[in-house]
Amino acid sequence: MIKRVILLVLLAVVTVLLLGAGSMYLAVTSSQPYYAVALEQPPEVLEEGSRQLESRFTTLSSDLEHEGDWRTVVSADEVNGWLAYKLPESFPELLPQEIRDPRVAITPEQLILAARSDVAGVDTVVSVLVEPYVTEDGDLAIELQQVLAGMLPVPTKDIVDRLQIAVRRARLPIRWSRNGANTVMIVDRELWDHEITQHRTLEAIELSEGELFLSGRTEEVDVEVGVAETSSADAPLGK
Repeated sequence: MIKRVILLVLLAVVTVLLLGAGSMYLAVTSSQPYYAVALEQPPEVLEEGSRQLESRFTTLSSDLEHEGDWRTVVSADEVNGWLAYKLPESFPELLPQEIRDPRVAITPEQLILAARSDVAGVDTVVSVLVEPYVTEDGDLAIELQQVLAGMLPVPTKDIVDRLQIAVRRARLPIRWSRNGANTVMIVDRELWDHEITQHRTLEAIELSEGELFLSGRTEEVDVEVGVAETSSADAPLGK
């Protein structure tokens, strides 16, 4: 479920935010250096990265089912491999035609989502800069910090409106908040913490150069004790 949440959120942001940004950009053709580097990765490196990401999330899914601490690390190379190989194979209709070659970059401060966009015959790279973090309630927050068309900052309001519409259509448990001037998308923890017999807590998301770390804890819940306590509380009082 963690894999599904992360990938669906990333894909939703890539699809909706970049499409909205592309419709507003000026004739800017310069691109961020990290994007050119990501596109230059050899096919065999991308394919191996895709396999590694699938393997990591398979292991994480297993770890989530067992009591105790869990932790995983995801690299930008692995995500880019998945976007290059698995995305076209598993979700061929997901990205609109005007959005091509999505890639990510990870810095200690931000997660950067980028793709090529051909609008009005001009080719540009649109980048979305976000900061993921865990809220005090254990939800996943994704703060939209900036959108760039080439090197040019563009407004985000129309993009956020499009993303909100897409989220409503997908019926995802997502709500919206603000942090100063930035819009924050908050993914409810119920997406990964929905088992009756367990509490699954996402405790931290950490960014470093080229890598994203996830850590949390799974705790077993004694359902019979909870049921017994509820039944006792509901029982009529004796005289």
